[in-house]
Amino acid sequence: MTDVREPEAPASGAVKAGTQDFLASATVTVGANMHDIWAVWVDVNAWKSWDTGIESTKLHGNFKAGNTFTLTPAGGQPMEVTITSVTQGEEFSDETVLPFGTIRTSHRMEPLGGLVRLTHEVRAEIVEDAVEMFGVKIWPHLQSGLSTALNELAEIVAN
Repeated sequence: MTDVREPEAPASGAVKAGTQDFLASATVTVGANMHDIWAVWVDVNAWKSWDTGIESTKLHGNFKAGNTFTLTPAGGQPMEVTITSVTQGEEFSDETVLPFGTIRTSHRMEPLGGLVRLTHEVRAEIVEDAVEMFGVKIWPHLQSGLSTALNELAEIVAN
């Protein structure tokens, strides 16, 4: 089961003046071992095997908060991404600062009976001058790719 939320209006005070928030998330529940899911997540250099929106990724150092990786989206330019938090075996978050705003993603898993619930969430804080460009050229790809990648990941790790 996949649940994708559409962009939502920012909560009062949640966004800096002069920016607009975009938010999307996808959730899937899968019969899988959490260790197997974590192994796929921390293998940053192989993300393109389950996320077709990625041309390449290269982790710099170990998979830990503060370290970075280079991500090249399919048809896009390479960008530097900083891992902002890691809770071993449970979740990680990262952040990309771009000229037009900041994109933050979180990846979480939680046991649900004998299954595992996986959630990927993307939040973009975009400067007003770039909202239209981002909303037309970039956001649709991020949104649609979210559930596609999560479903591919679920297929790889399913028991």
